[in-house]
This record gives sequence, C-alpha cells and structure tokens, in this order.
Amino acid sequence: MAIITRKQTLKEGEFLNSWFENRVIKHNRNVLGVISGTTGSSKSMDCLQAGNSWYKYKFNSIFPIENCNFSPLETIKRIKYLQSRNELRKGELFVLEETGTNLSNLDYQNKLQKMFVYILQSFRSLNLILLMNLPVLTMLNKSARQLIHFNFITSGIDYDKKIARVKPMFHQLNQHTGKSYWKYPRVKVNGKLIVLERLRFSLPPDYLIEPYEKKKAKYVNSLTDDYVAEMDNIEKQNQIKMARKELTDTELEVFEDIKNGLSIAECSEKRGRGERSTYEALARAKKKGYSINEQK
Repeated sequence: MAIITRKQTLKEGEFLNSWFENRVIKHNRNVLGVISGTTGSSKSMDCLQAGNSWYKYKFNSIFPIENCNFSPLETIKRIKYLQSRNELRKGELFVLEETGTNLSNLDYQNKLQKMFVYILQSFRSLNLILLMNLPVLTMLNKSARQLIHFNFITSGIDYDKKIARVKPMFHQLNQHTGKSYWKYPRVKVNGKLIVLERLRFSLPPDYLIEPYEKKKAKYVNSLTDDYVAEMDNIEKQNQIKMARKELTDTELEVFEDIKNGLSIAECSEKRGRGERSTYEALARAKKKGYSINEQK
C-alpha cells in the first residue's frame, strides 16, 4: 500500500479522502469497501459520513441520498440513471445498505458478486466508489471477499462527542495463491511513519440522517410485507400437501382451487358441478380441520 504523507496531525476524513483521490482519480481505479460491525455500531452512519466527507472534498457538495440504496439492483439502476443523463462523474460514491439482510440467500450472493464485477469491469474508466455495511465480512462468499479493497471494523462509539471509531483494514491479495492479507495503512506525519490503527467518523448531519431513515423505514416495511407473503405461501402449500393425504379427490380438488383464489362459482364452473356440490365438498374439508376463507 502507498504511504500517504502529511505535515501535521490528520483531520477527520483526510486520510480516506486522500486514499480515494490517489486510487480513484490519479490511478483510474474503482473502489469496493466494507464497513462492518454489530447492530447499532454506527456502520450505516459511518458510510453516510464517509460519503458526505468525500463529496465536500471532491465536488464541494453534499452526498446525494439517492446514491444510498438497499439492493444491488437499485444501485445499478442509480448508476445507469446518472450515466443516461451524463451526470455520472469520476469519483461518484454509492452506499449499499443492509447488505447482510439477504446474504443467506445464495441468489442474492450471486447478484452481489455480479454487481462487483459490473462496477469493476463495466465502469472501470468511470472510477466509482461503492461502500457496503455488513455485520461481518465473512458473510460475503470467498469470491466476493477477494474483490474487496478495505474493511473498516467498528470499534466503539463516544456518545458524548458523537464520534465513532473504526479499525481500517486494507486488503492485499496474492494473485498467485489467492491468499488474502489484511493490513493497517501507513501514514507519514511530520516526517515520521506511523501505522494508522483507528479512523474516526462524526455523526452525519440531519439533512442526511432524516431522508436516510425514511428510506430505511420503507425498506423494512417492504421486508415485512415480503416475509408475511412468503410465510402465508409456505403455510398454504403445507396445508395443500397435508390435504393430499386426508381428503378425497373431490374434496382435494375443491380445497386447492379455493386455496388458490377461485370463488365458489368459478370452482363449480371448472368442475362442471353445481355450487351446492362445491359447498358440500368444502364443508367436509373444513370438518377435517382444513381452514379456508372462500371467495364469494
């Protein structure tokens, strides 16, 4: 890793902004970074503050909250949107929030890795920065971890000063063996070489926190709705599976049709029978313990 030289004590954000400038702007490379830590350890706020500090340094503007998203697809759409309007600048930074929520899903892992490759390869000349937050880095699969450039591990919060501290671990990958090495960065301050074992982040300003919390609430609500729908579908399929063993062919046919959303009239028409016959078959299924709310 290159040594960054300073003549005085480092200010908040100075090291990371200098590192971004050196890698992204001067050497035309992209960045994939992780901030990891337990729930409530400030990793989301650190991502926002890192983004805001970089935008003030590089673009003399605040971090656009639209660049903070909760899925790989939303992030890619945002990148494409800016590109279509010729507003995608070198050094644009994006935050992928709540990455750990879906990492138990293999399909999500695959999508995340494809996004890494997409940013590294498809936009290699645009020099983008992607920050993610995770409970632990190992939630990413090995192939994805090999693409990460740094992992900042939350190490504590000073609630009085509203400052969070992280351990900055930078990744060096042996291209021959595939082995990863994680090291603290080195900084030369006043001519003296020091190992930088901590970075600090202040709490981001309210004009970022408030819209972020709204986006997060919307995301959490969508997760809840998706979970309820998924659990309802699992229960429905389990009931149908159990019913196959206990119901007659007629009762099972009616039960599955009604469970899948057909009305009594539609089910009767499908079977070529009167509605009374359908009601009777459904009543027998209910007596055997299969609850269902039929559509009128």
